[in-house]
Amino acid sequence: MKRWFCGFSSVIDSSLANLPKPLNGEMLWQGANPFWVCGNWGKQQIITIAEGPVRLAIVGTCLERYESLVELFQNAVKKHDYSRLMRLPGNYNLIVQDEADTYVFADVAGFRPVFYTVYDSCIVYSSLGVALQQLINSEVDVSWLATDLVFLTRPPLEQNRSPFCNVHSVSPGHYLKISSGKPTCKRYWYEPQEYSSFSEAAEKLREQLLTAIEGRVRLYGNVTSDLSGGFDSTSLALIAAKSLATQDQKLHTITFKTIGAIQSEDVKWAEHAISLYPNIAAVMPEEHELPMEYSNFAAYSNLESINLTDTPNVAIHAIGKLIYAMEIMKSKGSQLHMSGEGGDAVLSTPDSYLIDLLKQGRIGIFFQYLYGVSQLSCFSPLALMSSSVKLSFTSYRQWLLQQAKKLRTDWVLNQEPMSADSINDIMTWDFVPYLTIWYTETFVNLVLAEIQTWTTVARPFGSSPWRNEYMAELHLTGLATRILQQLAEASDVNLEFPYLDSLVIDACLSAKPEERKNPFAYKPLLSKALDRDLPKSIFTRNTKNDYTVDESTGFQQNLDVIKELFQTSLLADMGLIDIRKFRAAIEQCGMVLNRNKSFLNTTMGVELWLRRVKNGSHRFWM
Repeated sequence: MKRWFCGFSSVIDSSLANLPKPLNGEMLWQGANPFWVCGNWGKQQIITIAEGPVRLAIVGTCLERYESLVELFQNAVKKHDYSRLMRLPGNYNLIVQDEADTYVFADVAGFRPVFYTVYDSCIVYSSLGVALQQLINSEVDVSWLATDLVFLTRPPLEQNRSPFCNVHSVSPGHYLKISSGKPTCKRYWYEPQEYSSFSEAAEKLREQLLTAIEGRVRLYGNVTSDLSGGFDSTSLALIAAKSLATQDQKLHTITFKTIGAIQSEDVKWAEHAISLYPNIAAVMPEEHELPMEYSNFAAYSNLESINLTDTPNVAIHAIGKLIYAMEIMKSKGSQLHMSGEGGDAVLSTPDSYLIDLLKQGRIGIFFQYLYGVSQLSCFSPLALMSSSVKLSFTSYRQWLLQQAKKLRTDWVLNQEPMSADSINDIMTWDFVPYLTIWYTETFVNLVLAEIQTWTTVARPFGSSPWRNEYMAELHLTGLATRILQQLAEASDVNLEFPYLDSLVIDACLSAKPEERKNPFAYKPLLSKALDRDLPKSIFTRNTKNDYTVDESTGFQQNLDVIKELFQTSLLADMGLIDIRKFRAAIEQCGMVLNRNKSFLNTTMGVELWLRRVKNGSHRFWM
């Protein structure tokens, strides 16, 4: 990881000589509460302003004009309210040091996290959890690992948990305040309280998306983009191409021509989009030129060559393709590469929005949409209605208790891997935890104990099931894209995701949930938002990509490497998995197309991340 920041906050006026110093760090301010940025940040990614004794740093991509930013900062100092400065276009961390207190803001999606810990008499905060783990030499939190393996990836907001013991995280949409040497986390972001009309919400989304994309083009100059053929990346790339065309510049894009991309028509749609703008310089590697899925597993024989990330990567099988793409973009001189990842999470709505329609007495539209959802999900309307009614009377705490009971029953009665595609995954408060055959009794007991603890403290991020599930999906996406960004940094490429900008998220949430997603139109809000900016032909697609065949082929071709890699397991040493059952599942997946491969990917991702963390060869401190 080549770009991060850290700072110290202490009630004692310590000498800088006594504080740890980060490697390759540049101190932006000093004194008792010094702050560093570390690594090869671009000049566009660091903004500093001072107003009397109050100092501000914006780290990331802020698209507000500097003059306006200075004025907003001066007003924030007068009102002693810095959260207003997180409502600007772009995606960034905000750090404020005033005379007495320190404020460190995480973004709404969790793409730019904040961690903190105690070191001697100081509170140390950082954008990297692994840097703090190394500083205090802490162990991995085994309970965190267990819940991560069953897809309960977002512990209660009150716990501020991270993968490491004694290293705490600031929840997305919250900020860390350090006052008199004591850290507290407070929420600053709330979803829009009132809905706009569909047209007004679409106009808000249009304005924010154009600002997010065109603003990055102006700020970074040489911008490149994904163009997978999907609706989200296509929209992003075409807006960028239009903006660059006014400057007589090309937009370099990348599209993978894999078997899955061809079969799902992604390549066809990408080629169509490319034909619409002559300044798009497309790179379209053929199947035989690309690293195969899981081919990167061979590199784990030398852990020091593997990029370290803050959290496990569940998409570990696709790392080879990501690095391949980033190396190509680097060769094009990319200052910023934009990805359409995040579009699904931001633009969509969990199907549990049906419950709100029911509670609001909108019976006609409830039954209309219920039938449409049932057709898409292949569940009977009666079963879906029953599940909707049941969940409408279930609190978040009751839902957690139900999941604990379900896990106990599953463990006793069914030790076979289960598919995460039941009706309970549609009508739910959060991600539903699932067990597989290779989890141990120790593992199950850890998860049950965690859920039991959560029931006493947990409160949902949103007031209704769909709101909470929406935020859970958004935070999981923020976590996943952060990992992708950290991997891209190894190629010296700055990878960003405009759909995760807070103002884009706000614009989407200003639309009614049934208008963001309904069973009769594909991403209707995005289509409406961009209908006068982009060619009509790109809005005619109503299908989603499916790369199952690429993943399955890669798994089978690399089966010997995978089997050799998992002869032993740190997770097994911890008592969390049964290595014999795990290896048997690998063998089975290698012989047939297995719909439960996601469970394997998750376990393999956690195991390999754990090995890399335990290796400890990456140094962050002098």
